[in-house]
Amino acid sequence: MRAVATSRSPLSGWTTGVLVALAAALTVASSPPIGIAPLAFAMLAPLVAALDGRRARDGWLLAYAYHVAMAVGIVRWLVHPMVHEYGLSAPPAWLFTVLLVAAYSAIPATAAALYCALRPRLHPAAAPLVFAALWSLAEWLRSEPGGLPWLLTAHPLFGFPLAIQTAALGGVYAVGFVVAALSAALGIALVRRTPIPLVLPALLGLCALAYGAREIDRVASPGDAIRAGLVQASVPQRERFTAGSAERNVRRHIELTRALAATQPLDLAIWSETSVDTDLDATPRLGDALARLAREIGAPVVTGAPRSAHGRRTNAVVLVTPQRGVAESYDKQVLVPFSEFDPVGGSLLRPLLGPVMAGEPYEAGLAATVFRQSPVALATPVCFEITYPALMRRFRSNGARLLVNLSNDAWFGRTGYSELHFAHAVFRAVELRSWVLRVANTGVSGVIDPTGRIVATLPTFEEATLVAQVHAAGPPPFYARFGDGPVLAALSAVTLVGALASRAVAV
Repeated sequence: MRAVATSRSPLSGWTTGVLVALAAALTVASSPPIGIAPLAFAMLAPLVAALDGRRARDGWLLAYAYHVAMAVGIVRWLVHPMVHEYGLSAPPAWLFTVLLVAAYSAIPATAAALYCALRPRLHPAAAPLVFAALWSLAEWLRSEPGGLPWLLTAHPLFGFPLAIQTAALGGVYAVGFVVAALSAALGIALVRRTPIPLVLPALLGLCALAYGAREIDRVASPGDAIRAGLVQASVPQRERFTAGSAERNVRRHIELTRALAATQPLDLAIWSETSVDTDLDATPRLGDALARLAREIGAPVVTGAPRSAHGRRTNAVVLVTPQRGVAESYDKQVLVPFSEFDPVGGSLLRPLLGPVMAGEPYEAGLAATVFRQSPVALATPVCFEITYPALMRRFRSNGARLLVNLSNDAWFGRTGYSELHFAHAVFRAVELRSWVLRVANTGVSGVIDPTGRIVATLPTFEEATLVAQVHAAGPPPFYARFGDGPVLAALSAVTLVGALASRAVAV
């Protein structure tokens, strides 16, 4: 017998508006700098409740409004460097931020519209899973082909290792699927006044936690430990890229490294992105100073330093060894649009972003270089390169057994950006089953083990150092070997099966 779809009258306009605003507020509150992480399990519930009974067009508009509101509320950190560091006035800075958010918000809005189109014929038990699958597919589309892997559903949970171990199977998107399913189930259950939608997501969540508990006990780091010294010099932006700043800042880092090495022997010393804030190839005396330090402490030094070798100006990382001086170099591959390079069509925004686009751009690196002359083979993603899982998997497949993320988050002040940036590093640790060392000029600098446990951090906006004992990574997990294909297939299958197996049920 053919099932006849049942429908439900949508909530009133006033109630719907309150629910969308509540969803945006919960999402902002779950993320740094507020960071009430458990709210992630409820943040989408008001939105899903508002979508119930809506036509696809209305669902698109509601989800679009939610995504714009929550994204502007979180990425207000983008305004900070434009205004306080580049000297752009506030109106064009906010306008650019809103335009960027508005463009990307069309992707999750489309996922919500598809859910609304399917919802009348979805069994209440399947509806949360279908919503979560569509939402997670939209997050992948925005992150990977779209190039904006921020504000993902899973990110607030970076401080809860037990909840994020499924990232070793399907990346951050597998974790987000579980969170979105639980949140959607809560919204549907409340609006339909039935516990049925909660059953499958609850079972899914319990399975994820059980897997997490097993993995945290199982995952081990083979081999001997190395002692890595992390040096956070906390150089204010106003002291960088000025006359004499390169010598002063290198001297500052050298003094901190010497003091740290005096407390215990080091196998590796790590500085932040552009700790050498001038062209290293044009200032050989700084390279000599780095080589002398490496010989003095008896260990290689890893530091960020712009380079112009071979006629290419790059944002680089160098490995300086006691034996060879500058022995290996990596050029940042994923550059920051507008501030590090001019994207195609970017000239159209020059009247809006003039000060941001001033200066000579960098050229992108061409290879996922792995440093082999360090105590353990390591990769050095620069700044927000850590936010791209595919690039990190390439480092791992090229032989990297330790991830060292160098950054300078001082641009963004105390806006919560550095904590969000650190969250990405936590997920990469689980996805690759690798130790991750993160050294940022003003923080968050810290140490993350292969299960995503935050072993140590340094206080932000303070000079500080620490020594971490880390190990080379063992065999890569499923996600590191097979990438996004399996998780995308699974999410697509959930959507397809949920739609095909759906039947009309009056609730």
